[in-house]
Amino acid sequence: MTHIYIGGLRFEIVRENIHEYGLMRFDDRQIVISSNVTDPGVCMTTLRHEMIHAALEIAGISHMRRYDEEPIVRAIENLFFPAWDAISNQTINLKSP
Repeated sequence: MTHIYIGGLRFEIVRENIHEYGLMRFDDRQIVISSNVTDPGVCMTTLRHEMIHAALEIAGISHMRRYDEEPIVRAIENLFFPAWDAISNQTINLKSP
């Protein structure tokens, strides 16, 4: 898998030598997984974590001054889970840099 769609936006999945397990670059539409993370299970949980960050950014929740529960639940339910369901049975098959 080299990309995913979240809320209709395409995010490239890339591997880089970074300190964190993963990070989401919204402006670049990238989810980065550390090349140091080699366990497939850890890769998938890291991807899932970064996908949630993307869903919250798309929904505008990351820009809220106060976090109300309902918009967060709706973002996860309507943006994150459909994207996760679409890729959850796949494996990350990316070359390290």
